Amino acid sequence: MTIQIGLALSGGGARGIAHVGVLQVLEEAQIPIHVLAGTSMGGIVAAAYAAGHSPAEIEQLFRSLRLLDIAQRDRTGLGLLGQGKIAGRLREALGGDLTFDQLELPLALVAVDLETGEEVVIREGLVVEGLLATSAVPVVFSPARWQGRLLVDGGVLNNVPFDVARRMGADRVIAVHTMRDLSGEIGTESPPAGSGAEAIVRMALRRAPWSSIIEVAERSSGITSRRLVEQRMRESPPDLMIEVKLKGVGLFDLDQVDMGIKAGKKAARQRLPELLDLCDTSLPKRITHWWRKLRQRLPG
Repeated sequence: MTIQIGLALSGGGARGIAHVGVLQVLEEAQIPIHVLAGTSMGGIVAAAYAAGHSPAEIEQLFRSLRLLDIAQRDRTGLGLLGQGKIAGRLREALGGDLTFDQLELPLALVAVDLETGEEVVIREGLVVEGLLATSAVPVVFSPARWQGRLLVDGGVLNNVPFDVARRMGADRVIAVHTMRDLSGEIGTESPPAGSGAEAIVRMALRRAPWSSIIEVAERSSGITSRRLVEQRMRESPPDLMIEVKLKGVGLFDLDQVDMGIKAGKKAARQRLPELLDLCDTSLPKRITHWWRKLRQRLPG
């Protein structure tokens, strides 16, 4: 029996570029991925991979991405930025208006219903519509409509959807959590080095009147997200959690590809022995180990 390996990728804005570095290490180690679940930027990376793009090709997609290509004013009044340009770039990256059943690997995207508070797992319809929903960061982007529901970023409830990957049939789940280093005062953090038009645009965004508000909202949601992830880890943990901490990389720092990929590679390589063991250990042995750990937790 072929062991099904699931990969769950977290949100985190531009910090999600680190997922590409993790994928590159998995590819180098010849660790196969059979199902994917993602939230926000993790969902975008997962979708590109599920569509058949190699980690190297996804890296080039990020290197070609510019804030000027995606930034536009939101006209709904429900967010600061609209998603029209982003939708176009996503279609271009995926190779058209693909549906979920046209992907090479099973994919699930996580969003949250703003009207009911429910977690919504998207596995049907147009992939781009699911991506717009899972990445609709509250305040920054307006909520997205999907099958009559008003959806926002899945990170509100489930930023690292390893439980979703498990429900998709994965025998073993690798989770990747890109996290912001919260040290430093609000508005005093130095941006990563950069040059050219992209760095100028990013600096303008940082100096915009609403930038500190966005930073407060991002930090607040990050704190809540970590607590929710910790709770899910206690209830139904993945087989392996890879944490990638990035300092000074905010939501819009899309030109920090080198920093993100380097951090992702480093974090994955530090856990490489465990990753290889995860793939080599027979499934019955893993179940036995899990059962023993469960019995140790039971009272009496």
